[in-house]
Amino acid sequence: MKLLRRNLSLMLAVRYLNPLRSMFSIITLICLVGVALGVTALIVVLSVMQGLQNEMESRVLAFAPHYVIGQNDGVQRLSISDEQVDWPALQEKIAALPGVVSVYPLLDGDAFAQNGSGRISVQFSAVQPHNDSQLQPLLPMLKEGTFDFGEGLDQECVVSATTAASLGLGVGDRLHITPVGSIDEIADIWAMIQEPLLTQENKEFTEAAAAFFQGAEPAADGACTVSQDKVEHMLGILFNMPAKKLRQSEQDGLDTLFRIMQAHGADSPYTADEQKLWNDTLAALAALDRDKEDGKAVKSVNQMVMPSDLTIIGIYQPPENMPGPNVYLPLQMAQDMLGISIGGQSIVNGICVRVQDANNPGPVEQRLVAVLPPPEDPAAETADGRQWDIIPWSRRFEQWYQLIANERVMMGFVLSVISLIASFCIMAVMFTVSIQRKREIAVLQALGATPAKIMGIFTWQGVIIGFFGAVLGILLALLTLHYRLKIQAALAGIGMDPFPMEAHGISLPAVYDPAMFAWQAFKAFLMVTAASIVPAWLVARQDPAKALRSN
Repeated sequence: MKLLRRNLSLMLAVRYLNPLRSMFSIITLICLVGVALGVTALIVVLSVMQGLQNEMESRVLAFAPHYVIGQNDGVQRLSISDEQVDWPALQEKIAALPGVVSVYPLLDGDAFAQNGSGRISVQFSAVQPHNDSQLQPLLPMLKEGTFDFGEGLDQECVVSATTAASLGLGVGDRLHITPVGSIDEIADIWAMIQEPLLTQENKEFTEAAAAFFQGAEPAADGACTVSQDKVEHMLGILFNMPAKKLRQSEQDGLDTLFRIMQAHGADSPYTADEQKLWNDTLAALAALDRDKEDGKAVKSVNQMVMPSDLTIIGIYQPPENMPGPNVYLPLQMAQDMLGISIGGQSIVNGICVRVQDANNPGPVEQRLVAVLPPPEDPAAETADGRQWDIIPWSRRFEQWYQLIANERVMMGFVLSVISLIASFCIMAVMFTVSIQRKREIAVLQALGATPAKIMGIFTWQGVIIGFFGAVLGILLALLTLHYRLKIQAALAGIGMDPFPMEAHGISLPAVYDPAMFAWQAFKAFLMVTAASIVPAWLVARQDPAKALRSN
């Protein structure tokens, strides 16, 4: 009360907010409730959306590495062979970097899984045995059995609960896995066997090859010199032969012819043995049987697709609506099944890295770049355009991540507009109050009240409504978030569920962020205060004499 007596503007603002001296004025109550509901809606929706985003991130990152380090040629991703890059040594270097939690090789693919109950398509991923850092995120999801693959040389696997239920499998059962292999190569083979033998049907080739040594200039010991025009013409024919339509025997024969010509420069004689090899190769190509060659081509598909019978040693439960691989295999088994461990090579798709803070990757990413081997020399004879590529998880799931983030931003924008509309309504109320108090304000002006004092009356009204409305909004938001599941169930009972579990597979999460609560309340406070300044400024500028004469 002492404060009110000392501050005329504040005292009159309080009186105007409660003109009937009852518990609350109806107009004041409506303004308070409007501000409170706006703040409550903003906080509740943004808290739930942030909780949803955090929950989805945690589910994605339960399987997905924070970084995938790979190689590409500017067009497509390339595999990493230990003959080109010592990736096990590189893996150890990365594991020693500050901020890195785990490092493991990436090798995955598609396959068909079947048993007596049926067949389904699955995705499989490789696990490096004894790499505890790779297995650590998976162990909490283990439902039955173990992730211990021993030395990784046995035909064992861990399957998801969904896959096990689909095929009626349990721990100890056998699972038949057939990798899809290279779809493009299989399609090329199918298209190839629809065509005749090109080396027999292409008349330009057969005539040019048969006449290659005709008219050649004789040399010593049965050798002869073929004109450069003939050589260039023959090379042009070979280069124009579509490689994807050639059977392997045809390709081998053409390679032999090419090597014979490549070994000679201009005006260099062809020996009698080379002439014999040329003619023998042409005879072998002419004697090729299409049915036999097609059989060899079809048999090569079996070399690309290597089925395996695996024993299930564990079943894991992936998070709902965010499934990981259907099958986990030891790295060696996955390489053998894909046929990429031939000749002692060890090939992987990339190197996976998990860090301590997946949302602040800057420092670690710089360290990763520093330890990668330098790119190959483009001028080298063996150069194939390989370059390193570091892909963060946010880029791999960019569309999904942006969808959630944009949804949250749009909800905040829409609700902020609603709060802005509420502030305009409060401004209209202030205009109404100022018109009702026009004669009283004129009396105060006549008695010597300054424009600042008059503005202070209505500004204080906005401050009081904004402050208590924001505080009430925070309290209502906390209450709503605490009982959010019961409220959701009640709304779902009448067919108005705003966050159906079918869409996200998550039980309505929420994040209690005091900073966000305070910011949303402060924004509402500012908007209401600003809305009261305009009518306050207009009232302070009125002519008291005209106001007293008006009815």
